[in-house]
Amino acid sequence: MKKKYQTSMIKLYIFSLSIIFAQNGILNVGFDIDDTVLFSRDVFLSLPDDKQDPIDFSWINSHDSDYSIYIEPVVELIDYFLSNGHNVFFITARPGPNGRILAEFLTAGLGFPVVVNKNLFFSPKQTINGKRFTTKHRLMKRLKIDLFYGDSDTDMIAALKAGVHPVRVIRNEASIIEYGSNYFGNTLKGDSPEAPFSNNELKIFYKSKIGVFGESIYPIIWKGPN
Repeated sequence: MKKKYQTSMIKLYIFSLSIIFAQNGILNVGFDIDDTVLFSRDVFLSLPDDKQDPIDFSWINSHDSDYSIYIEPVVELIDYFLSNGHNVFFITARPGPNGRILAEFLTAGLGFPVVVNKNLFFSPKQTINGKRFTTKHRLMKRLKIDLFYGDSDTDMIAALKAGVHPVRVIRNEASIIEYGSNYFGNTLKGDSPEAPFSNNELKIFYKSKIGVFGESIYPIIWKGPN
């Protein structure tokens, strides 16, 4: 019953967005990869010691099939977009070495051709004065993306910079401690200057359906890895 209700709400939500953002009713929809389409915590945690500094993304991109799992509600959402004639793109901050292997893994799991530089794009962060900044907004503009789904603050910021409607996919709790912090920091560490909010406060934030950047909150229901 809960799944049927969620599906109905998603259909209504997408219909509304197609009217607002796409003049012809066809949306160009972008998705981040890590913690959005794939629960990829374990592929990063399994990185061999001699490939960690810096991270060897050629190894990461070629080992998702061994360690990463699909986030099923997002896979269902992608299938819904495609089944209704919308265009789907993937934009990741990963660098592109061995990107073809990642494309093959996505093709096998999502059930449609995913091709590098056609609907899969690598957009590594740019370092300026020692700080790293997103570059995804450049691709979003070029591809004329209408909506972008991502889990991180930088995904939301990139979408806003590109004039794209941002949608927040809620990270699984098992990922929060392993990846870079969002606005709420690492909620599993408790009250600290770096993470002044509790996990319960984070849940209240997500239930509001509107994020701190004005993004929509995607109502994902997913138990995470076993």
